[in-house]
Amino acid sequence: MSPMGRRHFVFGLSGAAGVLAGLAGAGVAVSRSPEPAPDSGADEPTGSVEPAVAGSVAGELSTFFATAFVGNALAVDSESDGDLWVTCWADDDNLYSVNGDGSGFSDGPRHDIVVNRITGDPKSGLTGEVLAVADEVGAIWGDPDKYNRKPTGIVCADGRLYLAIQDLRLGPGDIAFNDAPNASVSWSDDHGRTWHKTQQPMFTEGVFTTIFFLDFGRDSRDTAAALGADAARYVYAYGLDGNWRGSFTATVADPFDLFLARVPKGAVEHRNRWEFFAGLDGDKPRWTKHVEERRPVLRDTRRQYPTLRNFREYPHNLSVISQGGVVYVSALKRYLYTSWTEYTYEFYEAPNPWGPWKLFLTKDFGGYPWFGRGPGCPGPKNGGYATTIPSKFIEPDGTSMWVQSNWWVGSAGGDTAYSFNLRKLTLLPYTAKSPANQPDPRDNLAYTGTSVTPIEKSAHYGHSEYYNDGDFTKSENSFDQENKDIDFWGFTWSQPYLMNQVVYTTGEVFDDGGWFAAGLRVQVRQNFQWIDVRNTKTDPRYPYTPAAGPFTTYTFNFATTSGDGVRIIGKPGGTAYFTSIAELEVYYR
Repeated sequence: MSPMGRRHFVFGLSGAAGVLAGLAGAGVAVSRSPEPAPDSGADEPTGSVEPAVAGSVAGELSTFFATAFVGNALAVDSESDGDLWVTCWADDDNLYSVNGDGSGFSDGPRHDIVVNRITGDPKSGLTGEVLAVADEVGAIWGDPDKYNRKPTGIVCADGRLYLAIQDLRLGPGDIAFNDAPNASVSWSDDHGRTWHKTQQPMFTEGVFTTIFFLDFGRDSRDTAAALGADAARYVYAYGLDGNWRGSFTATVADPFDLFLARVPKGAVEHRNRWEFFAGLDGDKPRWTKHVEERRPVLRDTRRQYPTLRNFREYPHNLSVISQGGVVYVSALKRYLYTSWTEYTYEFYEAPNPWGPWKLFLTKDFGGYPWFGRGPGCPGPKNGGYATTIPSKFIEPDGTSMWVQSNWWVGSAGGDTAYSFNLRKLTLLPYTAKSPANQPDPRDNLAYTGTSVTPIEKSAHYGHSEYYNDGDFTKSENSFDQENKDIDFWGFTWSQPYLMNQVVYTTGEVFDDGGWFAAGLRVQVRQNFQWIDVRNTKTDPRYPYTPAAGPFTTYTFNFATTSGDGVRIIGKPGGTAYFTSIAELEVYYR
């Protein structure tokens, strides 16, 4: 069977993907060329590259992290059933998590909302106990034939649990999950066993109806250290209008804005005590009781996957602001907002709850179907929705933490991620340094560089480790259901290096892609800008056709330069617009 036939046999179906586009592991950078390369050694001239994303992000893009990497698939699973899994770390040192549409940590019946207490940790394992379900937890405010309950956020403050619950559309058909008109807050004084409910919805008409609370650690104890004693009198909550993510059927407008509110501890269930962020007076936040006077703390109008090869099966043209979580990382003095699209993670950071919020990572998981763990699965590789970071599992130095997200559609085999599950997120803050490495023809910086982090548009099978593992027989490719204009493979480091050679070994070549079609060149990252290297000589000459060949090595020699990242970049080839790779080496010789 040909490689092409094997790939399609594994897939069976087609799917959609997100966009890493323009991101360098950490930091978003516009590519530029300082000048045309005198000799690229190729048939296509070098040139500048625009970020492969549409729309705009409010403010500058992040330069806070030197490297950022999140796993290509879940790494820690649990014996549980459900999705969403909003979490808080309570005063009793337990993790409380509320799932939607499942049985939670039990073998009992499934419910639209389930409260669980979780013990353990990612290393020793996770176990849980169901505490309350369905009507015991909250009300459905709309027509129960059209809407059910969904948890959107939970927080513990002074030993009391507050849980935000929305009405989310049931259907019929494609309109399911596409509008959220009402929301309210339930509360518990006995750690989740019994719940009190409001008599009417606190928010209606799709305004501020996807609510998730700012996670300030165990029992919200980090609030005073982060914001001061006066501000610590409040619980903080973020909200979206219309829907919990883009409305795929345009039932309501897609959310582009993230809003912020605060409410005194002990009064979270009282709507008239809520205040909304209304802008800044200098560097101080201004608050209003009138929701119509609020201002967004983040506006991002980008769209991921405006085109999709199998658009009749799966959604495309996706907005990027969704129900996720916001957590304060005290060691870094940074707030992280973990958003997502159907096929990507969209992660932002800020020095204050009100911003300025800056995008630091888009993780592209490629198109459906994804791969779970199981016999015959080429992955695992899977992203997910409702991304959150439980504060209990953040390492003391703030550089390692765990992301929870869920996935249940578009599987090519193996287990999906419809459970409480975790994958590691590693972040290293940027510090300015100078390169100090000496010439050494044996020192492959893809192996030896400090905190080497792979970056790519997307990895079809989730094997980002393949192209710096020393095994030239393994192949990864960027097939992702998008007719993309730009593709790249590379690395970032937590410090800069001198370099003058990149060695690229191709992976498998298929009937519909696996090679670069134009503009293949080397770029280095300097001050979070991707810059074309100069005076490139390529040996042998790259042909820009399938004749590039499988497992074939191309050496790019160029004028000595420095950077804390390097990548090969160009236009992908074939009717499916993807490239392949077996190995990428980086040297200063």
